[in-house]
Amino acid sequence: MKKVILLALICMSVIACDKKDAAVPQNEVQSASIPYRKAATMSIAGADLKVDVREIVDTRCPKDVLCITLGDVKINFDISDGANQTHLDFTVKGDKKADFQVFKFGDKEFILRVSEVSPYPISNLAPKLEDYKVDLSIERK
Repeated sequence: MKKVILLALICMSVIACDKKDAAVPQNEVQSASIPYRKAATMSIAGADLKVDVREIVDTRCPKDVLCITLGDVKINFDISDGANQTHLDFTVKGDKKADFQVFKFGDKEFILRVSEVSPYPISNLAPKLEDYKVDLSIERK
């Protein structure tokens, strides 16, 4: 009986080791922290995308104030790949981190996600627009 169990375990381990997982292609994701009005180039799947934060309107509730709503940040992006250009109006609502927008250049689709907009407002300090940075990632869809 011990031999049968041992033989079954050996067969199962050989089968488990021989199993080859199909490689799942991973989308290439490029992240960057882009200052206000300073363009950055991001390479995604063979495309060099120039991303520029053109405008920021920050109406988020300051972190040291109790507000009824969290507010939002409206960001205007200009994105180009050398041959094509698009303008994206993006809104980050409150502290939501899952906002994304899809854009196209020819037959290529990309997903832009904003993870953070800093600095976060404080009631007695009004940051200058030049102080803002947008942390974002772009991936090919």
